Amino acid sequence: MKLGLDSYSFHRFYGELTAWEEPSREQWNLRDFLNFCDSQSITLASIQTAYMPDDQEVITETQRWKAAGSDREIVFTWGHPNGYNGGKNLAAHQSVLHYLGLAATVGATQMRIVLGNQKNFADSIPERCAVLAPLLHEAATKARDLGIRLSIENHADFPVMRLVELIDSIGIPELGLCLDTGNAKRVGDDQLELLRTLDLSRVFMIQLKETLRLPGHEAPTGWWPTVYYGQGDTHADLCLEILKNRNYQDPVVIELSNLNNGLTEIEVAKQAIAFAREKMGL
Repeated sequence: MKLGLDSYSFHRFYGELTAWEEPSREQWNLRDFLNFCDSQSITLASIQTAYMPDDQEVITETQRWKAAGSDREIVFTWGHPNGYNGGKNLAAHQSVLHYLGLAATVGATQMRIVLGNQKNFADSIPERCAVLAPLLHEAATKARDLGIRLSIENHADFPVMRLVELIDSIGIPELGLCLDTGNAKRVGDDQLELLRTLDLSRVFMIQLKETLRLPGHEAPTGWWPTVYYGQGDTHADLCLEILKNRNYQDPVVIELSNLNNGLTEIEVAKQAIAFAREKMGL
């Protein structure tokens, strides 16, 4: 396993707020995020395209960062906040194709996309799949031709196994799953059982969360705040134990969602990194 960090963890620093958050006085750019990865000896940077500057600056900054070590790896994460919006935003497809090209240019090893979000969870799955399948086939074909992998995150829009069915129906090996442990829990899946039973060769990346299930917020659209790792209902420690026992070899990326009251991004990110390193034996 290789430990990574996703830039969504600092979304308030990029000016984005959820319903439960206040603005941050701290503001970041791409270099700030990569510098924080450096400060924590993180060698896999998962970069949200929603917060990227212009393409040339992305190329310059990622090349600068990768040049500092041969073990450094870039992953793109596309589609925040709702990607294709369950098939209602077909114009987003050109953005997917564009960022696949940019990902290849900077030497990214994979790009993660989302098909919707929690607001799409109740929408008809067959109808969504019918619209999305040909778009995914085109995107996966381009990823294959570019020599990178394309993964789809369970973004609280699908039960995981229904998403796996959609991925398998495309029939392109370069298309796989990005399993978000918090989003699995959020829609009623058992994230631990999934980690025990999924074909991990088809899971290209793990997004490791630690969230709380709060009374009155049990629905996918509720508040599932991030807490210190090891203190939540997503059981990041057990997730990592299963992955370690199954000899998982692909990226495990820490991603903080909106934080529980009284917590700050920097302190939780540092704690999560140290926690994951210990459990992974790194």
